[in-house]
Amino acid sequence: MKRLSPILALAFIITACVSAEVRPYSADLDRLDEALERADEYVGIKEQKISTIENMLHSRGVTPLQQYNIYGELYKEYLPFQFDKAKEMLENQERLAEEMGNVSMRYDAMLDKAMILTMAGFFLEAEQVFEKLDTSAFDAAQKVSWYNVRQKFLHDYNEYVRTSSFTVPDAGKIAFYQDKVLEGTPEDSNLNRHMRILRMIERREFDRAYDENMAFIESLSPEEHDYAVQTYWQGFICENLERPDEVIHWWVESAICDIRGAIKDNASLCSIAIKLTNPDETDRAFRYIRLSLDDAIYYNAKLRKVQIASTMPWIEKAYTDSKEIQTRDRNRYLLFTTFASLLLMLICVYTVSLYVKGRKSAGVIEKKNRQLAEYTQSIIDVEDSLRKTNLDLVEANAAKEEYLGLFLSMCSGYLDKLRKNLTRDQYDAELRNFYKTFDTSFLQLYPTFVEELNSLLKDDCRIVPKEGELLNTELRIFALIKLGITQSSHIASLLRYSVNTIYNYRAQVKNAAREDRENFEEMVKKIGSKR
Repeated sequence: MKRLSPILALAFIITACVSAEVRPYSADLDRLDEALERADEYVGIKEQKISTIENMLHSRGVTPLQQYNIYGELYKEYLPFQFDKAKEMLENQERLAEEMGNVSMRYDAMLDKAMILTMAGFFLEAEQVFEKLDTSAFDAAQKVSWYNVRQKFLHDYNEYVRTSSFTVPDAGKIAFYQDKVLEGTPEDSNLNRHMRILRMIERREFDRAYDENMAFIESLSPEEHDYAVQTYWQGFICENLERPDEVIHWWVESAICDIRGAIKDNASLCSIAIKLTNPDETDRAFRYIRLSLDDAIYYNAKLRKVQIASTMPWIEKAYTDSKEIQTRDRNRYLLFTTFASLLLMLICVYTVSLYVKGRKSAGVIEKKNRQLAEYTQSIIDVEDSLRKTNLDLVEANAAKEEYLGLFLSMCSGYLDKLRKNLTRDQYDAELRNFYKTFDTSFLQLYPTFVEELNSLLKDDCRIVPKEGELLNTELRIFALIKLGITQSSHIASLLRYSVNTIYNYRAQVKNAAREDRENFEEMVKKIGSKR
């Protein structure tokens, strides 16, 4: 019997080795997590630097020209940090240039404004800025800026409307403008090198782009914003070259540079989250996507928030995989608990037999009792681990509810923005698909929701969806209430009904409650809570 404990320990070690898979990029992710722990510190440094520059505006004797330059410095600091503030700085520059009667300086500010509006996805506003510019009055540097802004605008706008029937005017001139940028800049300048690499990527010359971009990265400091940009593109190139481990490495490099520079307009962290599809990495992926969304909300550019919302299906898949692995681990712990219980019973029988037969001395019996206590403690430890696993599952379900509600709100808002670009039939089709997606996702989380809701209603008032439906309007209303969305105005916005209609539906169902109608919605929120 003395050999049972070492054998059991060996079995645990083998199991741990099988289940724990060390990935090549684990060290990179650990470095990223260390940088994220200091993110608030880097933001504080950025805010202190901005505050120092802003204080210069209030210095005695500051001329309008000096104010113009100070606003330019503030714009550079705010550009990757806060969209609204960066735009405000450019508008202040534009106002000062107009007061000084300096058209060239005003055009400089307007070109920067067109670029930031383009990067943030405000294409119509950027087009309005373009219409106010007189290109015949540009100097050489402004012409290069104009070509660069135009190629960026046409490229991003074309990508934004690709799935719609809308055609971007002058989209065929993207390559022309890019060539003009290359002609107007030195070959060793960052803009020229960046543009050459983008052209290689567009021509799918990924091997050549990899070598060129690697040389570019090596010439940059890890503290520069350009380093974050080029390492992100290096990850994109590696993705097309099917080098998955390098993809994560370069995106981690980009993300760390973004974090240290307090850059809120970033893409790398979200891209890493999408790549973490292994069930063991779901928690990390959720954390990264939540931080990316926080950054996007802080920066307040609509395009980045829409891009992050589009990643939710991948994160949902990772969650499903994680749930399966957690179930498998729970079954493993249950099996071990059963085995340990049987082992404890054998030890008890053996100990009693020793006592009855009197073959062993009191010291041996005491030793066996200590062994019994040790085995009992191991069972308690396993049970504690099992309870922790169950709590983790409950927390994971709560996170799923939160992100399902967030995903629903984002998709609904995105549909509203697309409405003007779709025909009525196309919009209705997208709306039906939106309802079907929500119904399917919700019922995967709460498969017995319809039955449990009907159990709260009188027999003659049960809600039964029509053939071919998963949920009808009444069920969707109370599904949203289950997810914590309780305001009738919010529910009406998501389901495209009037507030009065939603109120009437809620009142009608509550009146059909089997018991306490006043607490009916609270009982709905508790559906599935015991799973």
